Amino acid sequence: MNASPNSADDLVANLDESILLPQLGCPVGEIGVAVGDMLGRANLAVVDAAFDLLDLHAHERILEIGLGNGGHIASVLDRAAGLFVTGVDLSPTMIAEARRYNANFVRDGRVWLETADVMSMPFPSGSFDKAIAINTTYFWSDLTAGLRETHRTLRSGGALVIAAITPEAAAEMPFAKYGFTVDNAATLEAACMAAGFGRIGITRYVEPLLDPPQEFGPREFYLLLAFTG
Repeated sequence: MNASPNSADDLVANLDESILLPQLGCPVGEIGVAVGDMLGRANLAVVDAAFDLLDLHAHERILEIGLGNGGHIASVLDRAAGLFVTGVDLSPTMIAEARRYNANFVRDGRVWLETADVMSMPFPSGSFDKAIAINTTYFWSDLTAGLRETHRTLRSGGALVIAAITPEAAAEMPFAKYGFTVDNAATLEAACMAAGFGRIGITRYVEPLLDPPQEFGPREFYLLLAFTG
């Protein structure tokens, strides 16, 4: 049985950062389930903002890279008629949780979930209309290579949205020594261009105050929108 939100929060709150922070990139086991629940709630606002920018339309095929426990997929499917969502994550724990949360959608063929690395995704070229990566590029072993593989999976004229915390916001958080790579806007744009994307635009998004407030206050993110040729 999975922990309730309160018990999951208690578990995460009592973890030493040396145990918690490495779990953020690839949650594992019971702690990973609690971390996935915490991240799902903490990231609701930026998830909504990123999907707003992606601008979904009826019957589009969407790829989400690093979807966590997939608790938000139902709200994504409500954005337009006949959407099909494919989600990949490095974490088998998160994919198992996402399949549990979205069992009806998986059964009905509206959602496909798979453990996979962005560096080598098991999909034919041009499989998707749009792709999105929210708070995941920090963990990619090679940003440009991951973007090139994402570009491969998109059709001509397809769109990509990336949501990533700004270096200024990340500086307040103890990320760096646990393998996080937080890129600035110029690096993200250059990597997208090198991967074959064009018409790249980057805006900044500051999440609303949470209740109860987070330790580090509202976070600021880049929202990047890019297109294939």
